Amino acid sequence: MTSRERSQVFGELAEEYHRVRPGYPAGLAGDLLSSAGPGPVLEVGAGTGKASALFAAHGIDLTCLEPDPRMAAVLRRAVPGVAVIESTFEDWTPDRGYGLIISAQAWHWVDTARRHELAFAALAPGGLLAPFWNVFLLPDDELYSALAEVDARHGLTGNHTPHSMRPADIPAGPVPFAEQWPELTGIEELFTDLRTLSYRSTRAYSSTGYRAHLSSISAYRILEDAERETVLDETIEVLDAHGGTIDFAVHTYAALARRPV
Repeated sequence: MTSRERSQVFGELAEEYHRVRPGYPAGLAGDLLSSAGPGPVLEVGAGTGKASALFAAHGIDLTCLEPDPRMAAVLRRAVPGVAVIESTFEDWTPDRGYGLIISAQAWHWVDTARRHELAFAALAPGGLLAPFWNVFLLPDDELYSALAEVDARHGLTGNHTPHSMRPADIPAGPVPFAEQWPELTGIEELFTDLRTLSYRSTRAYSSTGYRAHLSSISAYRILEDAERETVLDETIEVLDAHGGTIDFAVHTYAALARRPV
């Protein structure tokens, strides 16, 4: 399965995806909009609008790119009034210069060989590129180890399941941009003012809620139905044996890069 195909498995359960996926810190939209250049906002890979609603609430001119028509249909209903274009970033032609490009949990799906150039072309001079992600960290070492055993049995190790990282797995303090964002290597050739914004929150799931959340993640969606149900069953058995809830520390990171004026 290619990256593009994997990026569109979410549409298989678009309504459930919108219900169970977490949102983003309230202050993120205001911070990015205040740092952006003048002009409209473009969202790449908008999905069902989990981030779109946060930005649309500021009354901005927002255009959302979402290639999956099933996800786009939920987005139009969930965030009425925004422009929704059913296209990938790679297949879309900018109609004007944008002051801000955002991408919530989706920038890694864009062609890595082209995405910097595509963003540069879509931004107005002085415009800001700002992809962002939620990173889930599991502080309970005992639960982490038990869930890691389930993941290993089913070949999910390294797939960045929500419970695959602990607080010790990330730096305690700020790190250089290039070190924090190795996947953005080369961006400094086109962009300046490289920096990171970070936010902290917590999130807790019951067994039922966590099963639904895992079912919306691509690493699970690409499994055969029987295997997916088996790994979910075993994961929830572990969770139930540890009290029936899972508590996460959530770190939200935004990588900021500005097109020179």
